Amino acid sequence: MSTSAFDRHYFDAANWKLGFIFFCRADQRIFVPKRLRGLGWTLNFARPLAVPFLGFILAVVYGMLELSRSFGADGDARFAIKLLLALGLIALCYRLSIPRPGSAPSDEAAAGKPR
Repeated sequence: MSTSAFDRHYFDAANWKLGFIFFCRADQRIFVPKRLRGLGWTLNFARPLAVPFLGFILAVVYGMLELSRSFGADGDARFAIKLLLALGLIALCYRLSIPRPGSAPSDEAAAGKPR
């Protein structure tokens, strides 16, 4: 199925809480593009794995930075570690925000009609 069902949920203002928190049970993605596309990604907080995944990402980032400090890395090495972390997070968010072929909601579910 095309991504039109995902776009329908994405552009529905009722799925955006406080204007920047995405909460849509019908969208199966954990990461979705931010409301202003091109500015990054945000979590779909309707997914059960969203909050633990956020905690995992923060723990990995903190752990890598602490590990670089404990090895006494100089400024250039710490910059390289931060750059690699940022690129890795960008790649991960991009990959997880692409809808899988079999996970798109049906047209009936997107319209709010029972099957």
